[in-house]
Amino acid sequence: MKIQTKLSSLGVAVLVTATGLAMAPSTATAGTADLFARPGHPGQPKVVRLKSNDHKVNMSDRHFRPGVTEFRVTKTVHRGSSLVILETDNLARTFKKFGKATSGGPGSADAMKTVDRIATFYGGGAKGARWQVKLSAGSYYFVDTKTNKLTTFTVKGDRRGVKMAHADSEVWATKQNQFQTDGKLSGNWVSFTNKAHEIHFLEADHVAGYTTPKDVRRALKSHKEPKFDRSGGFFFDVQSPGVKTVHRQDVASEKYLLMCWMPSEEQDGTPHALMGMWHLVWGS
Repeated sequence: MKIQTKLSSLGVAVLVTATGLAMAPSTATAGTADLFARPGHPGQPKVVRLKSNDHKVNMSDRHFRPGVTEFRVTKTVHRGSSLVILETDNLARTFKKFGKATSGGPGSADAMKTVDRIATFYGGGAKGARWQVKLSAGSYYFVDTKTNKLTTFTVKGDRRGVKMAHADSEVWATKQNQFQTDGKLSGNWVSFTNKAHEIHFLEADHVAGYTTPKDVRRALKSHKEPKFDRSGGFFFDVQSPGVKTVHRQDVASEKYLLMCWMPSEEQDGTPHALMGMWHLVWGS
């Protein structure tokens, strides 16, 4: 866990995009308009499978009805690559501002505030990720955060009356840009709700059981590799204010350090974790 260099993988990708890397959406289509009326299995969310390579992002279906949809990432070429849902009316401006925001220089906080205003993120994940989110009618992008390749998809038609999977535990970002939970993390499904006014992601790292808040504060201040860091954990990619996702995630009986390293829209170059957005919690 390199504390001083943590940042959303999407932010890294945007830096490349801002310098001129082409991002051409796939031209493949999923079929004709009759797909919009196709129902899913009764009581079950629509399942869309995703995979990416160096050249494109593939979806098992690019046209489906509004409501709860479950996305499953089956393959990515690059380690640490995530596939993220993005909705915006101005893709070029969104990526330009995101690049500015992640640069850390003067004006980066204002750029982040603009991104918060003109784009909406609905979660994402790496290979093996499986999450559910409720989407309204509209046009969206799936972006690979390492290759910067993307594809478009359309949500249209009658809303499906399907509920999200029941979450065994809940995590949310508060209005004060803090993490809270409803107790220990447990079970197979974890919900993540962004109740803040800024974009956040959730990084949950395994840490030694003896780790205290004082240890975390000292590590964040020192910018050194902490001795309490352990391998393993999980990651839910960026979500905008008001967005709730539910993730299929087996939680271990370990201690977790929840963090968000998105750049602040209040202070140039400062990630949320260094402003206090972290939380220690046990899994069970």
